Amino acid sequence: MGTTIIAAAINTDLDTGSYFELAARAARSCLAGSDVSVDEVGMLINVGVFRDENISEPAVSALIQKRIGLGLEYQPGRVPAFSFDLMHGATGLLHAINTAECFLATGDVEYALLVAGDTHPSTKRYVAGFPYTTGAAALLLGNSPNAGGFCPLHSRETSGPAEPSAWVDLGAAGANGRSAMRIRPGTQESVELAAAAVRACMADEGLDGDDFAEGRAVLLAPAPVVGFGADLTETLGLRTESVIGVAPAVGDPYTAAPVHAYLNARESGVLDTAASVLFLAADEAAAACLAYHPQSAAVATVGAGGAVGSERC
Repeated sequence: MGTTIIAAAINTDLDTGSYFELAARAARSCLAGSDVSVDEVGMLINVGVFRDENISEPAVSALIQKRIGLGLEYQPGRVPAFSFDLMHGATGLLHAINTAECFLATGDVEYALLVAGDTHPSTKRYVAGFPYTTGAAALLLGNSPNAGGFCPLHSRETSGPAEPSAWVDLGAAGANGRSAMRIRPGTQESVELAAAAVRACMADEGLDGDDFAEGRAVLLAPAPVVGFGADLTETLGLRTESVIGVAPAVGDPYTAAPVHAYLNARESGVLDTAASVLFLAADEAAAACLAYHPQSAAVATVGAGGAVGSERC
């Protein structure tokens, strides 16, 4: 029995700039794409960082939970549900997967719904200087006897104190602080952090370049800055075809990037042969890499293509 990705969805509707609404729509689409009803979900984790009006209380997860009608009443037949925010920059979703799996593995929760995404606090669709794509994504996790599950999270962070990458300049914003945000542009330094996290994950999984070249493994990479994917591929010495990123037209969806990359990989068909799927998330302050096995070792080693060699958690 291992944790499996049951469904995933993204939402970038143009008729709203509200993260609360976009996340709720992504969550509903995610559930609609599965056989799981909202009454069966026992946990909701929000990892979005930039939200409407810079709201910090109540938790954004609670606001999204209310919008989708998750666990609002304790009645016979309805699973008790709880929600919380887990913010860790661009790597938040991978930390949330790691957290949710702790509850899924023990049976405390049968299904966990994770939401990610960002918007300018003014809720305007386009604001000069705001580098992240307005949108949201959702990931539904559960357990399956045929899934190999997720492996330990490998993370790397900058050494020493890190300068803030986003803040509200209260002096300049004045009475408009709830709709203001300043962002310090990212740098290519994130490539080295990302490469270190991926190498640690590959070593733990017993993977090398041949596994990626022959389709047994695939790396899902974000796009925090232009050229990130190409530089990362070269740094790791991997083939371009084995690294799936975010479509250039999407821009940088920040906390939702891992879901964008996952859906791109699924649509391209590369997940059909991959025994190891490496999720990567990164910004200039931190990077995290998490291996996912869509099938258990017993299932993965039997197939028309012969044996698939890979260490498991």
